[in-house]
Amino acid sequence: MERPDGELIKMAYCNFCSQVNRAHPVRNGTKNMNLHYSICKGNPMNEESLKQLKLCFTKKENNGDGEGCSIGTLQNWKYDEKAIKRSLIELIVLAELPFKFVEHPAFIKYSKSLQPKYNFPSRHTISRDVSKFYVEEKKKLYKFLGNLNHTIHLTTDTWTSTCQKINYMVITAHFVDDDWVMHKRVINLKRVNNHRGEDIGRVLLKCINEWGIKNFMTITVDNISSNDKVLKYLIEHLPGMYDNGKHFHIRCMAHILNLVVKDGLKVYEKAVETIGSAVKYIKSSSQRIEKFKVSIKNTCDSNRFLIAECPTRWNSTYDMLKSAIDLQEAFYNYSLKNASFSSDLESIPRRADFHAYQRVCDFLEKFKEITELVSTQSSPVAHLFYSEILDVDKHLRDWEVVSNFDKMVEKMRLKYDKYWGDYKKINHYMYFAVLLDPTMKSEILGYGFRHLMEKGCIPEENEFDVDTPFEILIVPEKEDKIKVLVSEVETNMGVLFGLYNEKYGTKLTVNSSDVKKSSSTQCTNTTRRRGNTFLNSFKSQNSNRSSGVDDELRKYLKEPPIELDDEEDFDILLWWKVNSPRFPIVSKMAKGNKY
Repeated sequence: MERPDGELIKMAYCNFCSQVNRAHPVRNGTKNMNLHYSICKGNPMNEESLKQLKLCFTKKENNGDGEGCSIGTLQNWKYDEKAIKRSLIELIVLAELPFKFVEHPAFIKYSKSLQPKYNFPSRHTISRDVSKFYVEEKKKLYKFLGNLNHTIHLTTDTWTSTCQKINYMVITAHFVDDDWVMHKRVINLKRVNNHRGEDIGRVLLKCINEWGIKNFMTITVDNISSNDKVLKYLIEHLPGMYDNGKHFHIRCMAHILNLVVKDGLKVYEKAVETIGSAVKYIKSSSQRIEKFKVSIKNTCDSNRFLIAECPTRWNSTYDMLKSAIDLQEAFYNYSLKNASFSSDLESIPRRADFHAYQRVCDFLEKFKEITELVSTQSSPVAHLFYSEILDVDKHLRDWEVVSNFDKMVEKMRLKYDKYWGDYKKINHYMYFAVLLDPTMKSEILGYGFRHLMEKGCIPEENEFDVDTPFEILIVPEKEDKIKVLVSEVETNMGVLFGLYNEKYGTKLTVNSSDVKKSSSTQCTNTTRRRGNTFLNSFKSQNSNRSSGVDDELRKYLKEPPIELDDEEDFDILLWWKVNSPRFPIVSKMAKGNKY
């Protein structure tokens, strides 16, 4: 090719697409043509269908407990820029990495060693891609939440930023998808002007409308008085709720446990303050921290260190006491070598005090376990609520006769009874969740009611109120009263079943001949707590019962509960996924009640 100035330029002609590229042997070489050859759309070797696929082993995703499965699958693999880009976006989002991470030389070097063909985006490009990714995911979630076939549960939490002095509220949606996998999605983080009930209610209602949520069952809130006004406002402005919203409100179990334990700890307030002051004193200075580490090395050689408590979370108080007990010899050694420790503080932990601290920790350990259980996000726990609160009741009764714990238990009992002391105070949805646990069903309800009746929590003949079933006041025998209470729960659940039957009955059919009953060995995951003494006593005294509810629900309730060994795991969502063909409507109820 000749340039306007008369200079001849050597060019190369592509036989596939007719594109012309410079090919000067010195200036250009073969680089241009090699690059063009690899991306030329006319090159048959670049057609996806003609590329040779590669085989690779792909491990299964995490099973929910943080451990990946060692058994994978053999799959075809081919280079896919879109898939790499998607994975990079997910890495940035899930790991909360800065956008400039993609430009870090070490990351580029590492990634190029894996796949040199990929052209990495700039931080500006990845920023735009993340924004697009957010919009796409929001559209998917909006479509899911707005589907009438999906039941949504909402939770809220409000707090005041200590540094900004601003009130915030986070709104979270919980649901089980079509594959019986539980999800948690934060759908809004809103600034609220104050904690007044109606103002919070307006913010919640606006969020519900913005997301197009049409089929939600419950909302879980903490127990401040303003939330009663929040719920009243929502019920007034959200028509069509089951039972006029009577069972709409779920009290946060973790929050109630926090209130119960904090009331009990007031009895040992001075002792707890002694530990807390000592921990703050040591951790407030880097020099003191180093000296205390030396004391740890000289006495117990532990990898643990002191934990400071958070005023709003009782479990941090437990962690503080537990760490102090493990390091009690270090406290003694530190006090001997640092005279200012005892002179600067009003009181310091003494060797003789740690036995009492240990007893308090022994008592609080069960509350710690239950709090961690009900706070889990990866699996449903609603069906465990009933057995756990009754285990708390049993735990309090066991310790109220222990020396030096009677006053502490008395204070905790008052708070416990305020929220859970009367069987009528428990939301019926929580009873439904128990019935929908194939390992419990009605049996544990009856066992629990018997336990409450023996402790005086079930009304006698002359203790009538408007919410007490009339039948229970006229039957003389205790076992008959228990049957009435269980029957009442089953009847109420039957009403809910009727609503589901109207909605899904014509779409779903039962084909039990094609589906065998599943055994508990098919289920491999659990959130069940091993140390539930109430549940263990129920298993040892399980008795027969009969149901008064008809149709598919009656069939489900009549089947005996699955018996589990103490160490046997049980995945309730997997069980319902396997058995949904046998119980198509009841499984829909289970999907809506498990969160």
